[in-house]
Amino acid sequence: MTERLYEKDSYCREFEATVVSCEKNGDLYDVVLDRTAFFPEGGGQYADKGTVDGIAVEDVQIHNGIVVHKMPCALECGRKVTGRIDWEIRFCRMQRHSGEHILSGVVHSLFGYNNVGFHMSEREMTVDFDGVFSPGDIENVEKAVNSVVWKNLKITISYPTDDEEKTVSYRSKLENIENLRLVTIEDTDCCACCAPHVSRTGEIGIVKVIDSTPNKGGTRLTVLAGATALHDYSELNRANKQMMKTLSVPREDVSAAAERQVELVSSLRYENQELAKRLAWSELSVIKINSSAISFAENLSYEELRHCSNMLMEQGCEVCLLFSTNDRENYIYVVSGVRDIRAIVKSLNDTFDGKGGGKPNYAQGKIVSGSTETIRTFAEEILK
Repeated sequence: MTERLYEKDSYCREFEATVVSCEKNGDLYDVVLDRTAFFPEGGGQYADKGTVDGIAVEDVQIHNGIVVHKMPCALECGRKVTGRIDWEIRFCRMQRHSGEHILSGVVHSLFGYNNVGFHMSEREMTVDFDGVFSPGDIENVEKAVNSVVWKNLKITISYPTDDEEKTVSYRSKLENIENLRLVTIEDTDCCACCAPHVSRTGEIGIVKVIDSTPNKGGTRLTVLAGATALHDYSELNRANKQMMKTLSVPREDVSAAAERQVELVSSLRYENQELAKRLAWSELSVIKINSSAISFAENLSYEELRHCSNMLMEQGCEVCLLFSTNDRENYIYVVSGVRDIRAIVKSLNDTFDGKGGGKPNYAQGKIVSGSTETIRTFAEEILK
């Protein structure tokens, strides 16, 4: 079995080792060392990044206690090598994972809910609990978690004996764990875990819950911690400063000013739509056929055509066929009537390679063939 240095010392960034085996596996080589500080993927956390003798380690997995380093080239057995961990990535993950333990411990203490799922991406982590939170509950949890962080409490790693294990209360999703490794956060949490952690809670900096969604009868919290929380705040602050500049308001008024702008845009959009309808109606050139009507226009929307159709129906038209060219020089259409117009629409689509449909008294769609003359002839014939 590989000597797992990451379990003994989370801060081990560089180590010496000997190559035990190296086997080709697809496009990569499975390299096994006698000892390693590379944390393999597991427990909801990705594998460490880094190099062995300057060669990138692309993935790390563990099988039956043997840590396998996935590498792009072979390393001869017996070779003495130097491994280096990408410390920035490792430390960010340590901050987040330790933050998750505090969060889970606080939630269990306050509500009795269990952590039933955990995943850590490169930006955020999701934690699933088997209970439901109110918005106020989440605020209280967040305050309690950060209180633990700022107390700078000690985080210890221990390996209890079989007898000691019987007397220790700890969280775990598994039963009958061999070589039990406990991560204990002073006065807060004790949990079985194989991952590296910070040594004191103050190193986490801050924990922030950014989202809450229902999940299988419980709740999924999306959480940031440490450097990723700082990065998120920096991005939000940058965006907020741009909004301050755009809206010409101080920081505390951005939200209210944005809401006013949304209301104004909505009002202007409605006024514009109403004006467009009135303009479309005023410029509409209608050809009357018995008690029905056809018309051709340019660059009108379905909504504008529908408005014109309603106006014509109010004036007593039985059937209206309204067409407008679009950007691709094809026609969109609206057909409406006081009687069933589905047969007219089907014939229109069949004749001019059209697509569309709707209700017995209203339909819309587009046609991709036919000219104004051929469509007009068709309409005149079908409306006789």
